[in-house]
Amino acid sequence: MNTHAVRFTDASLTDGQNAVWSGAMSTPMRLDVIRRLDGAGLTAIEVSSPALFTQCLARGENPWQFIEAAREQCPQTVFRTTINLMTGHGKHGTDILSTDVATHWLKEFAAHGVQQVIVMDPLIAIARLAPVLQAARRLELSAIAALPFVEDAIYSDAWYGEQARALVMAGAARVMLRDESGLLTPDRVATLIPALKAALGDTPLDLHTRCHTALGPMVVLEALRLGVDGIDTALPSLANGASLPSITNLVRALSLIDIATNGLDMSVVRSANAVADDIAEREGFPRAECWVFDLAPYAHQLPGELAADLMRSLPDTGRNRHLNAFAVECDRIRRDMGTPPMVEPFATPIAEQAHLHVAGMPRYAQLRPGIRRLVQGIYGSLPGVVNAELQCRVGTFEVCKPATMEALRENTPGATDLARLTAHVSGFNIKNLPHPLPPAQLRYQTLSPFETLARGLLERLPHYASLRVKGPDMEIVYQQLEG
Repeated sequence: MNTHAVRFTDASLTDGQNAVWSGAMSTPMRLDVIRRLDGAGLTAIEVSSPALFTQCLARGENPWQFIEAAREQCPQTVFRTTINLMTGHGKHGTDILSTDVATHWLKEFAAHGVQQVIVMDPLIAIARLAPVLQAARRLELSAIAALPFVEDAIYSDAWYGEQARALVMAGAARVMLRDESGLLTPDRVATLIPALKAALGDTPLDLHTRCHTALGPMVVLEALRLGVDGIDTALPSLANGASLPSITNLVRALSLIDIATNGLDMSVVRSANAVADDIAEREGFPRAECWVFDLAPYAHQLPGELAADLMRSLPDTGRNRHLNAFAVECDRIRRDMGTPPMVEPFATPIAEQAHLHVAGMPRYAQLRPGIRRLVQGIYGSLPGVVNAELQCRVGTFEVCKPATMEALRENTPGATDLARLTAHVSGFNIKNLPHPLPPAQLRYQTLSPFETLARGLLERLPHYASLRVKGPDMEIVYQQLEG
């Protein structure tokens, strides 16, 4: 029997809803779910991520208000967040977060009741990571360093072991093998996990994987058998496909192979999942689906939400037959870019460029802005060799110094530091960000089918002179009146 205690962290409200519901989960919806998850015995719940901040601001919500309200309702639950030191916004001084800005960002999370932080630098640049990891520890945040997984010959088990040791030396309290593209297999785990465990010594190792190839649950079970300490999971309604493995399925499977899951209250988990199910039913959100095994993800290596968007768009655009061509083109472009890991801010521009080529544009006739920045080297040294012809074409770029808090204050007089940070990290112009940050309606409205229909019609009414719906014992008529 495996004797170490398995740590389960729920990422339904961040990566799960990103992959399954395309990021449509509002603040009231998340609050309805998290209040039911409190008391489930989870090690932590992930309450924030860079993508979630952007989604909230785009909806006119205050992303901090959710964390504050969740903390009030779940006083004993450990909260986790993710920060990425590369933003990819493409604006002067904002592609990379300075240590100063990242430290202030961490201070805000600590002040809002977050206890764990995953710090990610996709290129694992220790000079950037070390001061931020150390700042997190000074703020008494549990500092988890992300180790992005890439399926490529240059990323060997020995290479990963070296990177893991470097992250611990840089100040990581834990290291997370982060497989956002769901590429791990049981065979690879069988050699990689022991190599990482040997490199880390007493430092705990966590695993974040997805289910693109349907192998995610099997990978998790093998990883736990080999001594991985922590696993990211999602509620069944927000699991599988491009999302994380379902916690209920994992717990059931672990009981069959005699691995203990001490402290989990699955009745609480089922209650939270029922709420998520109800939200999906009322809002018309898609149901979570398992994907069948396919080799295409090993070529395109798209992370969660990008892979989900791709699979949703294929039937609509009639491009099913182009999937393999698109996957191969993603791989070709990534190699031309110096073989970066397929995570943000690299994955989106590579996918956009591949779509252009597959649609018929001559290769690199136009360059997506993110591709241009990659070739120019503004993110730093890449693992592979950048295409010499492209590099000659776009030239090199003198890396802008990341903006400091002092520079942000000079450029945004009158704004609060919290508003400055939120806009800067999320890629919003501070002038377009409501000040103070907008309040959110914190209670999710559970509407009847009639009310849901009426609301939908009202949203469409401006586009029509009149709308009329008739059914059994019901008739709704909306008429635009002149003047």
